[in-house]
Amino acid sequence: MQLTKNFTLKELTDSNWAVRHGVDNTPPAAVLAELRRTAELLQRIRNYLTVCAGIDTPMSDISGYRSIPVNRGVGSSDGSDHVRGMAADFKARGMTPYQVCQALLPKLDEFGIGQIINELTWVHVSTKMVAKPINRIITIDRYGTRAGILRGRP
Repeated sequence: MQLTKNFTLKELTDSNWAVRHGVDNTPPAAVLAELRRTAELLQRIRNYLTVCAGIDTPMSDISGYRSIPVNRGVGSSDGSDHVRGMAADFKARGMTPYQVCQALLPKLDEFGIGQIINELTWVHVSTKMVAKPINRIITIDRYGTRAGILRGRP
């Protein structure tokens, strides 16, 4: 099912972990509307990064929806926005996660990004606004969770 010009439902629900462990990662019907919103956010991000980079900037290694068993299996909490279809992790061709985050900072409100995280090897975005503003823009690296988009150290 095509959700936007460049993103499909399959792309937002594929999980290598689920395949390896034989776990169903099919989203319930109630999550589909949120997954569509997340795909629309990713489309806005892709379109913008393409303009910034001056070349088509596809996204890869997308991790969108995760069922509770999959989410636990990858080490995330049951409260993760991924479980509700409200978040995605991704890489953008030709850009580091730090560069992607820096490019997106001025567009958070316009694009509807509730949270952005530089996780050093990928970018996490969520459509859900966080309860505490300090948690909206963060970096997670070997030093833990820190406010702001930092270059970080693996």
